[in-house]
Amino acid sequence: MVLADAGPLGGAARQARKAYGLAQPDLAGLPGTGPRFISELERGKVSAELDKVLDMLAVLGLRLLAGVDS
Repeated sequence: MVLADAGPLGGAARQARKAYGLAQPDLAGLPGTGPRFISELERGKVSAELDKVLDMLAVLGLRLLAGVDS
């Protein structure tokens, strides 16, 4: 998946969370963040802290890869 903004990343996180059968408050406790952070991430809020985003993705079994367009 190519990401041009935070929306698709949030959607992928939401999809993975639901696939695990977790509610936002359930997931919030795992990487030490609150429900508000989970909600903002899933809505694609651009001010989300990258380290917390990466921690959340790791909990969900997702990876964020960066590459160079040629």
